[in-house]
Amino acid sequence: MGQDYYLYLSQGKKKYFSLPPEWVPLHFVETEEGTPTPSVEQMTLEALSRPTGTPPFQDLLSGAKSVAIIVDDGTRPTPVAEILEVLLSGLANKDFSRENITIVVALGTHEAMKRKALEARLGSGVVSNYKVVQHNAWQSDLVPIEIPGDERVVRINPEVARADAKVGISSALPHPMAGYGGGPKIVMPGVCDFETTRDHHMKHVIHPRSVAGAAKGNPFHEGIFKVARAVGLDFSINCVYNQKGQVVRIIGGSLEMAFGEAVEVCLEKLGHRFEEKVEVTITSTFPHTHGHQIFKGLSAPDMVTKDAGAILLIAPVVAPIHAEFLNSFNVVHEKSHNNSTAYVKDALSKGMALLPDKSIDFNMAMSTVFTRPKIRTILVSPVISADEARTMGLEYSSSVEEGLKLLEKSYPDARIAIFPSGGLIVPITAWER
Repeated sequence: MGQDYYLYLSQGKKKYFSLPPEWVPLHFVETEEGTPTPSVEQMTLEALSRPTGTPPFQDLLSGAKSVAIIVDDGTRPTPVAEILEVLLSGLANKDFSRENITIVVALGTHEAMKRKALEARLGSGVVSNYKVVQHNAWQSDLVPIEIPGDERVVRINPEVARADAKVGISSALPHPMAGYGGGPKIVMPGVCDFETTRDHHMKHVIHPRSVAGAAKGNPFHEGIFKVARAVGLDFSINCVYNQKGQVVRIIGGSLEMAFGEAVEVCLEKLGHRFEEKVEVTITSTFPHTHGHQIFKGLSAPDMVTKDAGAILLIAPVVAPIHAEFLNSFNVVHEKSHNNSTAYVKDALSKGMALLPDKSIDFNMAMSTVFTRPKIRTILVSPVISADEARTMGLEYSSSVEEGLKLLEKSYPDARIAIFPSGGLIVPITAWER
């Protein structure tokens, strides 16, 4: 049999493979070839000049003396440099002084980016010629913002708080808890304090509606939006992708309307219907390729794979699993007296952080590991070792082909699903989620 199927390792790079002869592929989630999309620059110009729910970007800035442009970090596929080039050119044409423009990297609780990574993300000219600030969720001068109808006070980045106009650049991607990433998430957790992010995430992470593809009735999503509204985002730029990881639409405008439209397009491009669960899912974590972010690639497979089934997970990581994250598994095991799952679920039900002194993304990934369905999962990665996989509760295989042989023995006539890019799919299921 020829190599009829593939998984994405990066945009444009595929790993081809063949299936065991008795397996039945019910789903191979490919992007159909369509008409060529405009360039990122063209789509950005269109988003700025014909926005949803706001005046054109140039008119919106009338009277503003300072602008904070909030961008996501390297863990997201957003073409930030290309979008910034158009945006900054427009500001220059409006006689906006560079001294009054600040680029804020919305790290949330992620690690700060090194200079080389920043230049790749923003463009070397931007890093050299503009004020670039990387948000620090623990810094002492965060500015308090009251949330209407809520007793909480959220503290946000001072550059964002002081700016006359606030612009967000991000990607509307399926998110395992928030329903969809991007949009309001560029504000919360992007530029918020650690405590707000910790309390919100821990409180809502195990709610049954806190799942990928669900926005309505999702308290995780609604809590994020509530903070973003209070902080105020004057213009939201949202990228939408196809299964290949290509940007197919850029939608600009008001936070609610532009993000709402982006979610609709995301569901149209990435939604796939399932009438029943499968025995085996073969998937890549793409575009989640940074360390423990790979666990986001399990969200869709976990939804559509039977509990007694299996997942073959290919993780084409460009940044290794952090040693601190791996060591945290031992911490949880020790705290739980080797009853980790019950301990984690109990902590989350009380809104407690599993690792109070660690970043929230560590805590979120850890909660995924211990609360996801007990589906057999085999990891394939050139960067992650067999010992590291076992530490994270996963089996290990040195190649896709070896993993398929292992699964064929256990599931000789499996009905299967193949997700070439597991982080770019929204399962539409015929059963309760």
